[in-house]
Amino acid sequence: MTPRYDLIVAGDRVPAADPDDSSDHVDVALASLRPFVAAQGGAWAAVTDGANPPGADALHVDAGADDARLGAGLLRALYHHQPAEFPPGWFGPYEQANTAIADAVAGSAGLGGTVWVHGHQLQLLPRLLRRRRPDLATAVHLHSAFPPAESFARLPEHRELLAGLLGADVVALPHHRAVDNLLDLAGRVHGLPVRDNQIAVGQHRVRVLACALPADTGGMRRLARLPRVRERAAEIRAALRVGGPVLLSIAGWDPSDAVEQRLHAFERFLAEHRPEPATVALLHVAYGDPHTPDEREQRERVDRLIAKINGTHANVGQAVVHYVRDNPDRRELAALYLACDGLLATPVHHGTVNPAQEFVAARGPRGATVVLSELTSDAADVPGAIVVNPHDTAAYAEAVATAVGLCGPTPQAGPAPTEHGLDSWARHVLAVVRARAAAVPGTVARPRRVPTTPGHTRPAVPDRAEHLGVAPGTSGRTASRPGRP
Repeated sequence: MTPRYDLIVAGDRVPAADPDDSSDHVDVALASLRPFVAAQGGAWAAVTDGANPPGADALHVDAGADDARLGAGLLRALYHHQPAEFPPGWFGPYEQANTAIADAVAGSAGLGGTVWVHGHQLQLLPRLLRRRRPDLATAVHLHSAFPPAESFARLPEHRELLAGLLGADVVALPHHRAVDNLLDLAGRVHGLPVRDNQIAVGQHRVRVLACALPADTGGMRRLARLPRVRERAAEIRAALRVGGPVLLSIAGWDPSDAVEQRLHAFERFLAEHRPEPATVALLHVAYGDPHTPDEREQRERVDRLIAKINGTHANVGQAVVHYVRDNPDRRELAALYLACDGLLATPVHHGTVNPAQEFVAARGPRGATVVLSELTSDAADVPGAIVVNPHDTAAYAEAVATAVGLCGPTPQAGPAPTEHGLDSWARHVLAVVRARAAAVPGTVARPRRVPTTPGHTRPAVPDRAEHLGVAPGTSGRTASRPGRP
């Protein structure tokens, strides 16, 4: 007999059993939630690959991992403001992977159960589940910023993808700008009724909320206390041979991580303040492999720029920019945090403050200096952080000077006023989802019609109803808003 689960978490992949074996902050969070999911009587669902077969708490899904990841990678590039070339036929395998997951989940979820979807790979899943199992409560959690409506609507399949998302009871996004972009796409481009962060699709209403993954600060504090991690940190620091402050930069090859902006700012800092090479340094750790043409071109530019900076400002045997290509796990990451004095965390389009919060947690009483991007965060996220526009090279160079103590006392960042653990965060999200699914619609009200203007991409009402899975007679009507859960 097939077991039935009250909670199923669906994602790009089943997370590692040990969070310390993870590197990406999403993987870390999901791996940390495995005991919580088990305690809820839950299971995991993902398209598996041969290298990592599913465990006892994972559903068997019969689908091709490579085909599924192609679509997820293309959508990730779109969400991260990269030019994405969607080849003909990409959507078929992507849809097939979503269908395979939907079949597995629909056959394994208990009556009135909850499905929590993570990642770009499964954006069609909520609608597929609503068709198969309308009794299920569904949330979809995207951990990258939702792109502006004009960018998303360029994709020929954007209606199908939006319809997939709007099959959920709750759509959670990392910050309020992403929420605004999704609401704009649904309301202005597709003409759906939008009110109070809710999107009406016939009688079904979808709540859209900003709910970023919390940082695993507790796990990072634990790792930073381990003797082997402290020994590794001492090895890293000794190898750098720098008597003064060392700033840390960690990023992949996504251009929106703004690695080039960091390097240009550090180069200007060196040119203007001319510190001795052994007194200040930048350690840049590049993780992962480039996958898109933009990412490959950025790697070449970063390689040349670091060589130029060291060729201009370094001494023999003493670099000013230390460059490492690596995929650090959590233990190595904690050692890097302990070995360095400050962190540059300044993406331009997306990102969270998780690395900054973990950096502060790891260093504890040693003190931490953090430079954040004002385009993706603010000082309230990490009290005491230096906030700068990464595109303003002059201001960024001065922020570097401040971070290394050349402009007075070095600012010390502290922990956020309230740190939410992963378990409490998960309980909050699931409570919102279940409350939304249980809400009873009120009286029906006709929304104000928005006239179509020349060049408007919104389809006619019958087409909109068909694409979003609403009966033609009900499109454009919404229920009054219930009290928020």
